[in-house]
Amino acid sequence: MHKFILTLLLFMGFAQMASAQREFANLELPLRQPEDLVSVADDNGNVCLYFYQNNKLHFTLVSPEGEVLAKHEIPYRWNRDPQVLGTRVTDTDFIFYSRYENGRRDYVRPFAINRNTGAFRSLQDVELDKERNTYFVGGFGDDEHFYMLYTDRKDRLHLYRSSDSPEGLAKMERQIFEPNLPETRTKDTRLMDLVYVHPDMEQTVVAGYHSGKIYSRDGNIYIIFDGQSLKDLSRKEATTEILALNWETGKATYRTLPALEQRNEPSFNSFLFRDTLFRLQLDRDKLNLTAYNFNNLEPVKTYTFSGDQEIAIKSTPVYQRGMRGLFASDVDTVKQTSKVMKKLAEGLPAITVNAFTDSTIQLTIGSYDPPGDRNSASDMSRMVRTPDQYYRTSRGLMMIPGRWVPAYNIPSYYLNSPYYSRYFYDPYGQGGGRPSGPGTSTYFRAVLDDNTLAKADNGTNELVQDKVDKFEQELKSEPDYKTVYRYGNKLHYGYYDRKSKTFRIMEFAPGN
Repeated sequence: MHKFILTLLLFMGFAQMASAQREFANLELPLRQPEDLVSVADDNGNVCLYFYQNNKLHFTLVSPEGEVLAKHEIPYRWNRDPQVLGTRVTDTDFIFYSRYENGRRDYVRPFAINRNTGAFRSLQDVELDKERNTYFVGGFGDDEHFYMLYTDRKDRLHLYRSSDSPEGLAKMERQIFEPNLPETRTKDTRLMDLVYVHPDMEQTVVAGYHSGKIYSRDGNIYIIFDGQSLKDLSRKEATTEILALNWETGKATYRTLPALEQRNEPSFNSFLFRDTLFRLQLDRDKLNLTAYNFNNLEPVKTYTFSGDQEIAIKSTPVYQRGMRGLFASDVDTVKQTSKVMKKLAEGLPAITVNAFTDSTIQLTIGSYDPPGDRNSASDMSRMVRTPDQYYRTSRGLMMIPGRWVPAYNIPSYYLNSPYYSRYFYDPYGQGGGRPSGPGTSTYFRAVLDDNTLAKADNGTNELVQDKVDKFEQELKSEPDYKTVYRYGNKLHYGYYDRKSKTFRIMEFAPGN
């Protein structure tokens, strides 16, 4: 009888694991030390993987059944990283757009993989028509266009957009915008922390904590800044700024949300999802979430929780990642209600919003505390972890975890610079007593009704992003290389499996 019960429990456990995820593909990829790892899927279920390694471009096209349709290993003609900045899915191709610099000249260099046959094309380079003294800000792609953004000494924005003409997918048109933004107390701070938000980006606080976010919709570009210290506001106040760049008219428009009190550290952040702009304000004794109609900026729903009050919109516990040591789990659960608000406010406010069902939306709410500055003392015998490489472009949020290397492999001007040093995981050079590592994420997830924004009953269904997080935590060793991308209403988690020496792609779906 006991054996029967044990067998039944084991069977139920395996059945539960099987329902949580399934293996989509198991690929033989020669991953050694890739400089980049990009994944993109189309509406038909095809997946294209790209990485750059040892001066070669590697492409793999995978069918909806997880079978390899085509593989390419192509020598790159220049000994420099192609700088893939964005991707697009056209009617016929997956297109990877890269930027190439040669002195003062900038070129767009695209590669294309046919979605059906897997045939590779290296498209003709196109030189950008640049003015002197312009500076590159970033590049990104959506379903319709690829964009490159520059600025100049007059604070104008030079926006380049791929042409719709069939003769050249990399032919770039230009519009120059004069946004005439209010002055900030520190010059050029708005463009220092910009990230492009794609609907398929990973739903983490690491993806959502940036103070500036770029959105593309209906042929327009929206840039939303949070918490900038404006000269026309008091030092204790800040606001959310919305800059719209209309491509057809070449005009820029500027709007703001009501100002909020802000102390020394940023206390609020926002995220635009469809026609709703969500603004999260976090303090040690208060959490405020307000949803605004993006068209008229009128508030449509507000949630406020203070002190030891239970956060009623939570659909998950409050998780904290990145606080433990090297040989222990880095995930903890904040169980005491009295500590929840304080823990959430320990980092930079962060919010992301997405939908995996037709009736609900999923919010990730919390904060991200980046690694602290390192001690400038240089011990060349110590091991240093190179930065986790996050690519926040049209590919979603892709990451290659850093690798442990001797400190002398990292130039001293990087290790000792207050600006660059925070990007290196250096526990032996850690100063100030702050947590070492890739940073601390504190967050919970909320499921709201798509129409009313009231809390939705998710029943016993586990959220798809939580399934991915749990799977990653249960891996016995941290993957050397991984990527997460949207696959219809599902998520794919691809990682390099050290045991099998293959690249496994696991599929996670909403529901039980």
